[in-house]
Amino acid sequence: MNRNFIFVFILLATFSMVNAIPHQLRKGKIEFHSCMSKTDIIDVTVKPDPIVSEYPANYTVSGKLSHAIIADKTTFGVTYFIADGIVRLGDPYKQYFDKSYKAGKKFTISAEDVPTPLLSKVYQIYVNIWDEEIGTIACVFTKVNR
Repeated sequence: MNRNFIFVFILLATFSMVNAIPHQLRKGKIEFHSCMSKTDIIDVTVKPDPIVSEYPANYTVSGKLSHAIIADKTTFGVTYFIADGIVRLGDPYKQYFDKSYKAGKKFTISAEDVPTPLLSKVYQIYVNIWDEEIGTIACVFTKVNR
């Protein structure tokens, strides 16, 4: 009887400690959503996931756009904001496409070591594709509560 009590106590203590693991250690999938109704939607993968404050991240963006991507003219960008989506965290990241794609053709672009600013508890990430003449072609965002 005493052994059963000790076993149950140890089991309950172990389960209590498992629930005390910080949220940042749990892996989650960052999901991006369209940020503008008249722009194309792109797929974005970020590593590490979750993003670590002040640690570079790798982004892979892909999709099919209704507009052509023109090398050295069309850009892919990443911008971090605090929760309100107005106050920017750090400097925006911008990378020019080095390859052209016709409208409707699948594209992929990757960026390694994208600087991550000091992140607030709740923040937003905007990823966009922008053309010098057209403006925003595609835009997605996510809101993260760490």
